[in-house]
Amino acid sequence: MGVETAAAGRTRRAILEAGIAVLSVNPGASISEIAARAGVSRSTFHRYFSDKAALTEAANVRAAEEWEAAVGRARLEEGSGFEAYRRLCTELMDSLPTLVWWMSTTGAGAGSADDDEDEVDRRIAAAIRRGHEDGSIDPQLTPEWIGNSLWAMLYAVYYIPAETHGKVGSFEARQQALRTLLKAAATDPASV
Repeated sequence: MGVETAAAGRTRRAILEAGIAVLSVNPGASISEIAARAGVSRSTFHRYFSDKAALTEAANVRAAEEWEAAVGRARLEEGSGFEAYRRLCTELMDSLPTLVWWMSTTGAGAGSADDDEDEVDRRIAAAIRRGHEDGSIDPQLTPEWIGNSLWAMLYAVYYIPAETHGKVGSFEARQQALRTLLKAAATDPASV
């Protein structure tokens, strides 16, 4: 039974990841397209999700969990504000597909009435303000500006490789985005 549970978990995760990848690019994609991307049949898709709405709901839950987990892994309370911001940027880039899905479907990063998201936003703002106070982050840039710039850059990192038809690869886009974000936020951009 344990092996079946692990296999079922992998199948569900594969369908969910395929749904995120396909629907973030084409919200009108069919269940057949999602199933094909996941490497499963339509009937297997339906064993895990009754329809696209159920898949979308699960993707939104996963995105919110991934957002909170990425912010947690960034250890925002440790080190200088800039060090915390660097870790945050890296962790969010590691979660790109799920976070881009969330951003494109629910407006993540633009604020929410959800108390958990508000708490996460407060933690990020506190790390940025700590950077203002410790001299590592430009004090003329508000936490809101830096946060929204980060979301815009995450979106760019995800889509630029496809839009440039391979001229800028995923790794290069990520490296350039990280450099841009860090130089923009740093009190001394030459130190980045």
